[in-house]
Amino acid sequence: MPTIQETAYPRLKSHVSVRDLAVIYTPNVDELALAKQVTRGAVAQLGFLVLLKIFQRLGYFVPISQVPSAIIEHIASVAQIQPAITELAGYDSSGTRKRHLQIIRQTLHINCYDKDARHILMLAMSQAARTKEELADLINVGIEELVRKKYELPAFDTLVRGARHARTILYRQFYQQADAKLSTEEKKRIETLFIAEPESRFTPWNTLKQEPDSPTLTNLKVWLDRKAWLAQYHIEQQVLADIPDVKIQHFAAEAKTLDAARMLEIEPKKRLTLAVSLLKVQSYRVLDDLAEMFIKRMSTIHQKGKDALADYHARNQQRADELVQTLRDMVIAYRTEGTAQDKITAIDALLADQGDVILQRCEDHIAHAGDNYFVFLWRFYKSHRSTLFRLLRCITVQTTTQDTTFVTALHFLLENEHKTGEWLTTPKSPCLDLSWMPEAWWRLVTELQNHDEAPKRLYRRYFELCVFSQLMMELKSGDLCILGSNHYADYRDQLISWEEYHRYIAAYGEMVGLPTEGAAFVAHMQARLAEVAQKTDQAFPDNTDLRIEKGEPILRRPTKATTPAGLRNF
Repeated sequence: MPTIQETAYPRLKSHVSVRDLAVIYTPNVDELALAKQVTRGAVAQLGFLVLLKIFQRLGYFVPISQVPSAIIEHIASVAQIQPAITELAGYDSSGTRKRHLQIIRQTLHINCYDKDARHILMLAMSQAARTKEELADLINVGIEELVRKKYELPAFDTLVRGARHARTILYRQFYQQADAKLSTEEKKRIETLFIAEPESRFTPWNTLKQEPDSPTLTNLKVWLDRKAWLAQYHIEQQVLADIPDVKIQHFAAEAKTLDAARMLEIEPKKRLTLAVSLLKVQSYRVLDDLAEMFIKRMSTIHQKGKDALADYHARNQQRADELVQTLRDMVIAYRTEGTAQDKITAIDALLADQGDVILQRCEDHIAHAGDNYFVFLWRFYKSHRSTLFRLLRCITVQTTTQDTTFVTALHFLLENEHKTGEWLTTPKSPCLDLSWMPEAWWRLVTELQNHDEAPKRLYRRYFELCVFSQLMMELKSGDLCILGSNHYADYRDQLISWEEYHRYIAAYGEMVGLPTEGAAFVAHMQARLAEVAQKTDQAFPDNTDLRIEKGEPILRRPTKATTPAGLRNF
């Protein structure tokens, strides 16, 4: 049960500050005149003013005996009323107080809490319960709706009971909906989750609740098997179609805390709903886990490639120095005095029979120049090849942009998974578009210098590495999504639909105080900016620095007299 401190339910402070007394509990002239008009005697007048100011603060009436004496004394002082507080003891049980309640409601245009107010309260809480779980949140929504409809707030316990009732009724509806949409075969399949397997004495329910281990190659294979295992318990999407995703997440989290024995003790409709929710959450979470493992495995492969390049440079530093020295000697030989034939003879004597060796060393150095570590990746990738292809066949990858060239390359890669030769022949019709391929991969994959040339063949090993590396990058950037996952789903599905936009835009504009029509919104913002500019021109001299924070001009004077007058901080 939530406490009153956890909600927005207004309450009196035990200690009232001087500022609160002046700002909140000071009657104005009209209120003092009203009190004199509707009351007879000092006690009734003071009681009326206290009720009025307390109601304005809280939104509900409280007995005078519960009002701090500091508030009563302050109101009495402002109204120049001198009765002792003890004289108000009988006011709470008097008929005068009941009459004053009606006058205050009429004056403030507030309706008392009745059947209509309860209907409004329960409707607001029921709608909020579809997306909110905590009772305190439901209570806050109910309070806001009653205040907006100008109703007196009920007792806090009434709000708590209403919130609990609204949530209970909604959950029963969810349980009944899920149970009605499940077929008999699906129900029997779900019930097998709670039956222990003879060979292991563990239930499939324990397997369903498992979490992934570290993203090693072995665990990646295990999680691919898990995806296939979860497919045995496939549940149609329509079973949970009417239940908000936030509630499915809540049901799944609750189910995860329960063991098989405890689940069997739960009412059948609730048990089926919790189990189906966990199955759905684990089904798209396994795709998220596989994507995370894939990204981490490919990142590890690339890191090992970088380390291999650094190791190569360290081991071949002496060879590089020898090539530089050979080049220096050749330049010196070329610059010797004599005829062209003499220079060629000097260079030939320098190279002797080492020309082919030096040329090969130069080719090796060029191949690994520019920190291009891609040539080292195959040795670390080949042990992952079969698993990565299996992963690619287990997931459905879609593009979130209009560019489908890379997805086409993925399909081409899968079609040639069985190929073991060095080269892949590119299809002539339709032509394979490789415009997505980074420049660093282009030369390795196609052996072409110009990116505008259409390659007739692709080096298979580098092409596979390039595709899987690009898949990693595009999953991380969101340009590709995995159908049925959560974190790697299409982000566009999370955007509000135009139907929902048009349904709620008017209420949202009213709530934030902004016009929702284009021309009116622009005019509103222009007027606001003009107002800020006018305040800036009027309030700040030229020898000050100006900073705009939260739409308001903030003055900051220069700390040094030498600060140029033209410098301003915005």
